[in-house]
Amino acid sequence: MDLTGTNSISKHGQDLADNAANKVQGGIQDAKGTVSRAADLLSSKADQLRSEAKPLIKKATQQTKAFAQSVGDATQRIRDTATHASESVTEYAKANPVKAILIAAASGAVIATLVHTISRSRD
Repeated sequence: MDLTGTNSISKHGQDLADNAANKVQGGIQDAKGTVSRAADLLSSKADQLRSEAKPLIKKATQQTKAFAQSVGDATQRIRDTATHASESVTEYAKANPVKAILIAAASGAVIATLVHTISRSRD
């Protein structure tokens, strides 16, 4: 029996297996490199987006605060105007009680007429 041929086939098989293992290892290393570069790129993009979003968020926050302040100021002006109007009506009623009663009665009559007319038109 010739063992030289068997050893040669065995050595050739071993070389093929080693070669295949080396190629697989190379592929794995290439894949690791690709994944690492992709992760770096994603991380860089996330940092870029975060840095670009910060000024936008800050501006939106400032605009929201300014809007809330404007609404608060407008609300205060409405309250002040209503208080002033109430005080004016009270002062007028104290100074002119008969006219105030006549104006109130006339206003009530107009409102009652409107309500009556509207309710009749729905029937």
